[in-house]
Amino acid sequence: MAAYARYYANQRRGDCALEHSSGPYGENIAWSSGDMSGVEAVNMWVNETTIMVPTHVPRENSMVSIESLLLLLLINYLTQIDVSFAQYSQYSQSHDSPDNYLRPHNVARALVRVKPLRWDFGLATVAQDYANQLAAGPCSLEHSSGPYGENLAMGSGDMSAAQAVAMWIDEKSYYDYYSNSCHGSACGHYTQVVWRGSARLGCGKGMCANGASIIVCNYDPAGNYIGTKPY
Repeated sequence: MAAYARYYANQRRGDCALEHSSGPYGENIAWSSGDMSGVEAVNMWVNETTIMVPTHVPRENSMVSIESLLLLLLINYLTQIDVSFAQYSQYSQSHDSPDNYLRPHNVARALVRVKPLRWDFGLATVAQDYANQLAAGPCSLEHSSGPYGENLAMGSGDMSAAQAVAMWIDEKSYYDYYSNSCHGSACGHYTQVVWRGSARLGCGKGMCANGASIIVCNYDPAGNYIGTKPY
């Protein structure tokens, strides 16, 4: 959610307007001419303070440093990872943590008004086992034919979660929503990322003997049903 909030706040940098994003989340917005803190913004909402705020910053004030002007603060009332701290803490906050898989997925989903995925440790175990199997064997991308939706990525070095998901999301440019088809190249990885019916995500990474890496992400329920649009 934070990634989507940051993305939308950056979108409003140009006009400094208080306009809701019409995204899939609950959303509160606050504006201040100075460096408003998160506590101050939330207190304003909780106290239902009545204030007049401009819908646009006058051009003569446009030279104020963007770093000192808090344009928007969005609070989204959905949890990405619904697990205990004991489970979550088994992952170091590295580039392979659950957050680093979830955040780019959920930003892509929010942009097409689809609800966010939640991390599932059972799916992550399945994905990790299969990534290890591929890495220990042919070190190639072969789908498992399992019961879940599945995206695969391979890098010549230690590919990060963000790099893998970005590779799949980049296929958006090949997807035509109106014909529900791919043009110019494959786009099935992207459509699985944003598939409306998928609710849970689990991913894993295996390292091949030659230094290459394989990333597997599983989705439940699976997507990419022929004849059905992803969103």
